[in-house]
Amino acid sequence: MGLLARLPVSLVALLCASAALATKPFVAELGSSRDLEVRATTKCPDSYTSKNGLNFTTYCEHNNPFNDAMDPFEVDSMQECMERCSRYWGDSEGCYGIVWREDKQCWLRNSTTSTASLVNDTGIHSALVEAGDMNALDESCPAADLSVNDLPGVEGIGYTVHCGKVIGDYDTCWNDYPECLPSPFTGFWHATSLVQCLRICIREHPLCRAVSYNPGLEIGFANCWPKTGFPQTLDDPPSSQGTMHSATITSIETIDTECPADSSYTASGSNKQFEIHCGQLNTGTNITAVHKQNVTACMDACANRKNCVGVLFDSSLQGGYQNCYLQNTTSVISDQSSATYAVLSGSGAPTSPNPDDNSSSSKAWIAGPVVGGLAGIAALVGAFFLVRRWRTKNAAGAGIAEKDANSYTPAPAYTPVAQGHEHRAPPSELGGDYAREMPAEGAKPTVKYAQGAGGAEPQELPS
Repeated sequence: MGLLARLPVSLVALLCASAALATKPFVAELGSSRDLEVRATTKCPDSYTSKNGLNFTTYCEHNNPFNDAMDPFEVDSMQECMERCSRYWGDSEGCYGIVWREDKQCWLRNSTTSTASLVNDTGIHSALVEAGDMNALDESCPAADLSVNDLPGVEGIGYTVHCGKVIGDYDTCWNDYPECLPSPFTGFWHATSLVQCLRICIREHPLCRAVSYNPGLEIGFANCWPKTGFPQTLDDPPSSQGTMHSATITSIETIDTECPADSSYTASGSNKQFEIHCGQLNTGTNITAVHKQNVTACMDACANRKNCVGVLFDSSLQGGYQNCYLQNTTSVISDQSSATYAVLSGSGAPTSPNPDDNSSSSKAWIAGPVVGGLAGIAALVGAFFLVRRWRTKNAAGAGIAEKDANSYTPAPAYTPVAQGHEHRAPPSELGGDYAREMPAEGAKPTVKYAQGAGGAEPQELPS
């Protein structure tokens, strides 16, 4: 649906490397562990929940042949195979299970998979999506078509509802994605309502301007698609996508772009004083990001936050709606007209980069502007990466599927494209040392998740 999906793989890889180079100076890691690496230490976990909230029941040392959703591919762990399942964009349906073989081959299963085909097999592990997780949600439009609404609990955001419409472009790999993957795994977020999808949108970086939402999960579990913009006229979705509703953010409160005349500020309700640097930004480590209308409110937020020693304020909102970055370390500063940096007095103001400094950190900092004119925006975007540290993996009830913040990195944008994969049988797990994976005599595809089946419970494991 978008230009980036059609780029050659080599060019996409080059863009990925460039993005990482441009933003790396703004990412001060809080920890070296990665969530997926930790969870991948067990070849077959007892159970598993993907980063976007899809639950799996696992069957270790069992093959589950038949019912392929697509051709097999290689991943390093069973956990990563299940992650791909949770992000799969299928042909009128998502992914309902996986088979992972210890030579790193991963198969995704369609809605006709079940436990009836499970057979004992060493070195092969299967998993099925828990009953109910792929059930369709309320498909009715949540408000009148073209009605203008305020987002509850979010200051300054108004949106317009577009019932039965989809935004077919304006996609990117958002900074809060665990990683950026090619089609058909480009999506990530799951939402249970259009409003919840919008709440995800306003937390994303760079600035999210709209969402498309698929309540029937015909495109898969990753049914919430934040957008960087929207056209004047929205499209009808193809039949393979089922029901789609969209919302466009049509009003955002005006941000105060004026930097205070005084070079210092005492936070409201405290004696903490900040030194203000207008038109500059800092690459310190971020604790979190919040939305503020002006830089003084941003400094007040820092004063009330433990371990906060400085702020980066983005008056342009180019980096995202959450434009006030609270920081607990200081680093080098650089000029950026739409940004303001303020540091807590006594914390030690960072210094500007020295072009004659041959240290690796200075070289990395200078690399950003070389990439192009968007380096300043990339800086503000990059400042967000460590915000994720404070989030929990899932926010039940509050409406945002959140995850642990470990060190995710930026990568190039992709565009979701519905894939027309056939449901193939017999299984393709056969061959080589695993020739014994041939299913037991009489095994055949059976229905567990077939559309309209009402979310039947998994059948009993055959004896």
